[in-house]
Amino acid sequence: MLREAFMAGIWSSAGSTLGKLSGTPAVGDSYFLWAALLISMVLVNTWGCRCYLRSLDAASNSVAPTVISSASSYILSGIIGVVMFNEASSFKWWLGTALIIQGLALVARSRK
Repeated sequence: MLREAFMAGIWSSAGSTLGKLSGTPAVGDSYFLWAALLISMVLVNTWGCRCYLRSLDAASNSVAPTVISSASSYILSGIIGVVMFNEASSFKWWLGTALIIQGLALVARSRK
């Protein structure tokens, strides 16, 4: 369950990266490259949904897979944005990310 949920987050980050790449100037006027990136994005996001649904099937409740896939997607999307697209990343952004993940973990924890 954990592996599938984590992979769902990774696939969703990859899908959003492909979507963002389709709008960059590097694509230029190439409709073929633009269409290939968008089709790849749809396929990758579909595979991510498959992983997420498999993690939901394996889990006793829906909270843990949701938290794991959301957290992994959020962190990986931030890293990809900084590395591939030279997006600004401040200490406040990473602190906010840590707080969001901590909140997700609190929601997911057992009430026992």
